[in-house]
Amino acid sequence: MFCVKRCLTRVSSETIRRQSHVLSAQTVLGIETSCDETGIAVVDSDRQIRSQVCRSQLKTHLSNGGIIPPVAKQMHQKCIDDCVRLCLQEADLRADELSAVAVTVKPGLPLSLVIGRNYAKTLALKYSLPVIPIHHMEAHALMATIDNPSLDFPFVTLLISGGHCLLAIVRNITRYDLLGESVDTAPGEVMDKIARRLRLRNLGPPFDGISGGAAVELCAKSGDPFKYFTD
Repeated sequence: MFCVKRCLTRVSSETIRRQSHVLSAQTVLGIETSCDETGIAVVDSDRQIRSQVCRSQLKTHLSNGGIIPPVAKQMHQKCIDDCVRLCLQEADLRADELSAVAVTVKPGLPLSLVIGRNYAKTLALKYSLPVIPIHHMEAHALMATIDNPSLDFPFVTLLISGGHCLLAIVRNITRYDLLGESVDTAPGEVMDKIARRLRLRNLGPPFDGISGGAAVELCAKSGDPFKYFTD
């Protein structure tokens, strides 16, 4: 079994309130900067997504042949304030009307995570809001309960992402039984490496504008699965 430790390092005790206060929150601002997308959303206590804004860095990283952490950090830093402002505007809310701020704290690229974490801390201190630290693989698993409100615990989840892959039983919002996980690398990372080794970007459009995994999939659709089989 693995348990997600809900702690946010180097945040003042005044910022993190009691769990009972957080659970009574009506409107939460979510901040996600674990990799190469700046994701902001406003969610209410009825599990309704009132607004969401996402800024992708895909084109920049494709031109660099992969994600470069310092570049990802700079791009998060450049757009996060505008993303939050737009998200609040679309939700018809002011920052001082929020009940809490939730932010991804792990796992992910350290340089990217720090942008979201610091922004959340600053916002929380300015408006006296509690901070809810989020393990982003846990968030992936629990998204199923938003997409399907009738889904009851426990349920099995298979998480396949760029840097992580695991199979687990979700007992409740804080307890997970880990059944298995990738040992050294995840499927998404493997696909990116294959695409780079095959130089699929050199094939031109649309391969030069999509991710490695998507490029491999596109090639596979027109391939011959029996080409290298012999009688």
